[in-house]
Amino acid sequence: MGALSAAFAGAAPALAQTETDATALMEQKTDPELLAEIDAEGEAELWVQFEGSPDYSAAYAAETKTEKGAAAIAAAKAFAESSQADVAAALDEAGVDYESFWASSSLKVTGDAELLATVTAFDEVAEVADTPEVVTVEPVAPETELDAAAAGWGVADINAPAVWDQLGVTGEGVVVASIDSGVQYDHPALVNQYRGNNGDGTFTHDYNFYDVEGRCGATPCDLDTHGTHTVGTMVGDDGAGNQIGVAPGAEWIAANYYGSSMESVLKAGQWMVAPTDSQGSNPDPSKAPDIINNSWGRDGDDDPYFEDIVDLWHAAGIIPVFAAGNSGPVCNTANAPGAYANVIAVGAYNVSGAIADYSSRGPVSDGRVKPDVSAPGSTIHSSMPGNRYGSQSGTSMAAPHVAGTIALMMEAEPALRGDYGLVYEMLTGSARYTEDDQCGGTAEANNVHGYGRVDALAAAQELPDGDSGSIAGTVTDAEGAPLAGAALVFDGTFDRRATSSTDGTYTVTFALAGQHTVTVAKFGYATVTGTVTVAPDQTAVFDAVLTELPTTVVTGTVVDGSGHGWPLAATVASAGGEVSTETDPLTGRFELTLPTGGVELVVEAEYGGYQTVRVQADAADLRIEVPVAESCTAPGYTFDPLGTGFESDTAPVGWTVENRGPAPWIFHDPYNQGNRTPGSGGFAFARPPGGGTMDTDLISPVFDLSSAPTPVLTFATDFTGYLPHSAAEVAISTDGGQTWQNAWEATGSIRDSTVTVDLSAWAGAQEARLKFHYYHAYMSGYWWQIDDVLVGGTPDCAPIPGGLVRGTVTDQSGAPVAGAVVTHTASGHHGVSDADGAYWTFATGSGSTQFSVVDAESGSATGSVNVVADGVTEADFTLSP
Repeated sequence: MGALSAAFAGAAPALAQTETDATALMEQKTDPELLAEIDAEGEAELWVQFEGSPDYSAAYAAETKTEKGAAAIAAAKAFAESSQADVAAALDEAGVDYESFWASSSLKVTGDAELLATVTAFDEVAEVADTPEVVTVEPVAPETELDAAAAGWGVADINAPAVWDQLGVTGEGVVVASIDSGVQYDHPALVNQYRGNNGDGTFTHDYNFYDVEGRCGATPCDLDTHGTHTVGTMVGDDGAGNQIGVAPGAEWIAANYYGSSMESVLKAGQWMVAPTDSQGSNPDPSKAPDIINNSWGRDGDDDPYFEDIVDLWHAAGIIPVFAAGNSGPVCNTANAPGAYANVIAVGAYNVSGAIADYSSRGPVSDGRVKPDVSAPGSTIHSSMPGNRYGSQSGTSMAAPHVAGTIALMMEAEPALRGDYGLVYEMLTGSARYTEDDQCGGTAEANNVHGYGRVDALAAAQELPDGDSGSIAGTVTDAEGAPLAGAALVFDGTFDRRATSSTDGTYTVTFALAGQHTVTVAKFGYATVTGTVTVAPDQTAVFDAVLTELPTTVVTGTVVDGSGHGWPLAATVASAGGEVSTETDPLTGRFELTLPTGGVELVVEAEYGGYQTVRVQADAADLRIEVPVAESCTAPGYTFDPLGTGFESDTAPVGWTVENRGPAPWIFHDPYNQGNRTPGSGGFAFARPPGGGTMDTDLISPVFDLSSAPTPVLTFATDFTGYLPHSAAEVAISTDGGQTWQNAWEATGSIRDSTVTVDLSAWAGAQEARLKFHYYHAYMSGYWWQIDDVLVGGTPDCAPIPGGLVRGTVTDQSGAPVAGAVVTHTASGHHGVSDADGAYWTFATGSGSTQFSVVDAESGSATGSVNVVADGVTEADFTLSP
């Protein structure tokens, strides 16, 4: 045992264990990618997370927002100190440098496998993760500069001017904050609203601007253009008729996080609760904002890294607003933290009120609806650095409309300050419901617009007049133990909702006087009902005791439901995410212990391209058939006889690229142009880099045109041509690609259109191929995008004869190999192993067939696999150098 381990041993009795136990504990608590990084590099940056959470009960019980903030900070710091104490003491004793975070109890330390093993031995350590990264929700199209006098449509669309004119409310007395790229603080539309403006020509940046990454110097700056634009939408007004902001009477502060470092965004989130002076000293919770607007996130909707910060904001009485993300139009694309249950996520719509194609949609993995509301997000006019004005598009442009609306609500009704639940109910309850069932939802909200399009006037007037009081109480089980997460609904003239905290308590700070019917529900417990009477200016008490329901073991099988019928690797969870399990990937079998009486289950296949299915667990043994999605991208399926939507970053299986110039056809979007065709999601893209003449072909696999119901080709396209210097054509081969004939060519630019090509002259071809040829292109401002290529006229998603193959890839020592490419030699279908060495892929045909496996570091392998038609075959591979 080295010096560091010896130092830890004195502070961690858990280290009295075998080396095997220590290794097992390390693997259990550590991100597999981090283990691989340490194995490859010798050491890595470790983020140590701790068990438990702060006790915010005093913060929630506090009367004023400032008192809430002080109590929340005290609770967070107390928990961080106690949870980190032993590990920090051992690091100090060993002389190891580290950084401590109190807002989200964690330690950052650089170390090797020995340090990792000793850290994970502490019982209070919950997890050790790799350096987390975040991404900004960038605009979906380049900015367009506008004249200062140009009027935007978004502010008017949400009825903000009616709030100013009819209610005399502009957001005065409310502070909004931005975690974004920064702000040009002296922009004509923003300078008067900056809280650091002293009104005499001088500025105080202490407590008002946090240069997280130290890139601005002595005064605030914008590291991009994004933050100045979003703050403008919240509060912008130059006093000369250029009213770009929803709440021009509100004040703003900001932190200029704009990188990929979770450390920076954690620091920004921590600063917001207790802003500091420019030296990072003398934190003051009384200077915390009322609302924080965020335009960043992380991949996946269940990422936990910012949960502690959001919980701290809630305890401190701060309202979190997040852009939903720009990953639409596919469903299930909401990203964290916007996907969290306790933040307001905002989707984007265009000037016609229709959802923007790019706007991320729900549901999230546990079945909840997201976004919560939608707001104007396309071609939004706002401020830009350099005293300019410009137009940008994205959910980042939509979110500040909502943050500004909440500022108006808070001036109209000061009781809303610090009350997230009341703000949420008024905002969503007043939204203009906009029907859109493409991603499902409930009767009240869908997964495209949420509860609807924001209406600032209706939201500011939502709180009814009349005497009011509050409601508080505790939810326990039959033995008196507190129950967290119980949902309480108070049904009266103005409905209220609450959720019990970790100690079982809840508080409703505003409730109209009179009698309310109460419903208390929690998964696994019988629902309780009752009544409570609220007296003016008094706190009514309603306690609930819930009885645990009997349970039933439910088993089942999850299978493909569109033709193959093979078992599916899938997650099966209760609709609220309270319990979940994974199927056996080879048999599709699962088992769950559920409350007796039937529970709604949400089923999501591991393989892409399948629909999310919701079923009732109303039998002891279930058979759940999961159909493929309309995109027809599930493994083993294709449009018959030919079709693709280009949904991956590489050419679809069977498609090839032949290139004779400086750049080939690609299938990702390095220029962030977005899909400009009538299609959605991914697309094929040819764009000259400049300085060379392009000549590149995208060639389809062989298909049987004679089987097509109609001999016709359709494809979505966006072609910007400068003929004859940028040209596009489609050719067809009837002999598998040996000879070609021209079938179509562009005679000019074709923007955002669907092209139809008559192929009747070749209708009998049984070995047809198509070639999309882009050539004579040399100017980088031009391109050809194509999507949704379809032959036959009718999109018929049909199964391809074959089966699934899955297994693990290991090296000679038995360690899993990540990133190995496993290829079915005959068809080219392939899969890539994950951090555990697990892979899966589709293979055409059946019977004995050859596979190859290649990894740049660990070597290669070949082997024969007996593929079972419409089944799943297990095949493991060991690589040799």
